[in-house]
Amino acid sequence: MKRIVAIIEKTETGYCAYVPEFDFCGTVGNSMLEIRTNLIEAISLFLEDSSGDKADRLGVYKEAMEFDFRMDVSDFFQLHNPVKQSLIAKKAGINPSLLRQYARGIKHPGVNQALKIEKAIHQLGRELLQVRF
Repeated sequence: MKRIVAIIEKTETGYCAYVPEFDFCGTVGNSMLEIRTNLIEAISLFLEDSSGDKADRLGVYKEAMEFDFRMDVSDFFQLHNPVKQSLIAKKAGINPSLLRQYARGIKHPGVNQALKIEKAIHQLGRELLQVRF
């Protein structure tokens, strides 16, 4: 199964998600669930309309769609508002005040800082996946 890279960008009315590998802007939405659901529908319709070599090349996506969502730090924290920024800052070893500035779009992290934040978010995700009630 091939993972689909989808870019999420903030718009005036919500978020736009698109797949650079395909020749279309996928969808819009206001939450990750809405974006994901709409993107699956848009890609499915796109694949149905594809023909010839294009259909053969894109056929690897027909079975199951898994996404790698790419977005900037401020969009992540706006889209995932319940995520506690101070917890991510602590896990990333970043000053909480600085992370809040990244989250608000006041400042923009460099590549190394962004990777630290991404790693901390993934670590939190792995920890949350281990919780059972």
